[in-house]
Amino acid sequence: MDFGPSSSTPLQSSSAAGTFTSPGTGGQIHNTFTADLAFTYFITDNVALHLATGVPPKLNLYAQGTAAPFGPKGPTLDFGSLHPLASTRAWPPILFVKYYFGAAQTRLRPFVGIGVNYTWYSHTELNPTFSSALQQVAGPGGQAKASLSPSWNPAFNVGASYNISKNWYATASVTYLPLKTNATVSAIAANGQPVLTNKTHIAANPWITFVGVGYRF
Repeated sequence: MDFGPSSSTPLQSSSAAGTFTSPGTGGQIHNTFTADLAFTYFITDNVALHLATGVPPKLNLYAQGTAAPFGPKGPTLDFGSLHPLASTRAWPPILFVKYYFGAAQTRLRPFVGIGVNYTWYSHTELNPTFSSALQQVAGPGGQAKASLSPSWNPAFNVGASYNISKNWYATASVTYLPLKTNATVSAIAANGQPVLTNKTHIAANPWITFVGVGYRF
């Protein structure tokens, strides 16, 4: 999964001290690989529904800049020294409508597709140094919490299928999937109230390359 250009807005922090933006902070998601599982149902010889899913990839977020959540006179944290700043598992199933060119018996069949994706995240973890700093802000019995908002996204696909035999075929495709999410990282006091809330908007434009072998029933 090639994430191409990915970016985030500067960190915005809110607490009893006020709301502050940390200029120069930002982040990028690095590329990753995972196993994919796909199911295709042909409505006609040329039109098919295609569900792409698989093992949720682990995404690492690397950041730069210096966070100053309590303003320029408060404590700071160098994001550039934390590798990675955070990691998460992404669940991005995609449902496509595809059009296959040529007759069903044609050996090589190019296709194009358009679809919809719903992405959500789990197992979000912060760099231990970042998490420790948030726990100190939260106070005794407090904790650091991180979450990423789910989103609906369009998806665009192009590729080709090659019939090896009556039942077996090989396929290759490229999918463009613009992703977006709002990241929230908070220091939560022992009584459950947020002491410090940090937010940023992350946008990515991954190109998903897929090569596989399939069996036709």
